[in-house]
Amino acid sequence: MIAIRRRGKCFKQDVQKLRERRPWGRVADLQGSVRSKRLVRALGAVGVLTDRPPRIRRTILLATRIRVGQFRHVSDRQLRVLAPWNVCDDGGSLKLNVPIDTVQAVQTAHGDLINGSIVLVPGAKHATKRWPDEYWRTLTANLPIDKKLVVLGGEGEFPDSLRGEDKGRILDLTGNTNILEAAAVLQMASLVITGDTGPMHLAVAVGTPLVAMFGPTVREYGFYPYRHAQATVLEESLWCRPCSAHGSAKCPLRHHRCMGNLTPERVLAAAESLSDK
Repeated sequence: MIAIRRRGKCFKQDVQKLRERRPWGRVADLQGSVRSKRLVRALGAVGVLTDRPPRIRRTILLATRIRVGQFRHVSDRQLRVLAPWNVCDDGGSLKLNVPIDTVQAVQTAHGDLINGSIVLVPGAKHATKRWPDEYWRTLTANLPIDKKLVVLGGEGEFPDSLRGEDKGRILDLTGNTNILEAAAVLQMASLVITGDTGPMHLAVAVGTPLVAMFGPTVREYGFYPYRHAQATVLEESLWCRPCSAHGSAKCPLRHHRCMGNLTPERVLAAAESLSDK
């Protein structure tokens, strides 16, 4: 994996280094953005496949709440794009094979604190995608007392309402894992409770049951749990959804009902239903 910095001279320098590594015969642009097109042109590849997200239909949906045409999951769209290169759909879900040394390192570090635990993912880049802070305390108070709880996410994403709670039961890993370590934690868990976030897709990729809460965003954007039989998506049918493509700093109508109406009781019921399967 090679990271390319996003702006100015850094972008040009990184692209030049990438271009010098080898001649690029085929490139798949699965982003279809202005920046990714610049990268493709700079690489000078002869064979290029490009995914073109339904941006106009998404804009209509956002502006009018009217669904125009068929919206596909991003994975299905990209499989169709890659078909000319004989990339076939195996009918399965996402799959991530976490390196065994990563799994062993996480196991050594945390062991029984994460095996069979319930992982909570309270954070999100945009505030409107976050569940109300006080709901996490109500939720944890009603989850099975024999289950260890792990809070996963970025630095500063541990809920204020859980500070001072039983440290013997709740393991705070916020800001303390990279992506593969987070995947290892999720893989060892029995359940994940999360918003519409990256860790939701990691949970799908390692096959862990999950409850996902969708607020300002909707399934039509193509980023819901993909072909995961043990995933429950909770969402409210509100006229104001979606209000943004990726979430925003505050609710435009100042009520945030899309997340506020997803009460701890509803999340608990969804979690219990998954555990019964």
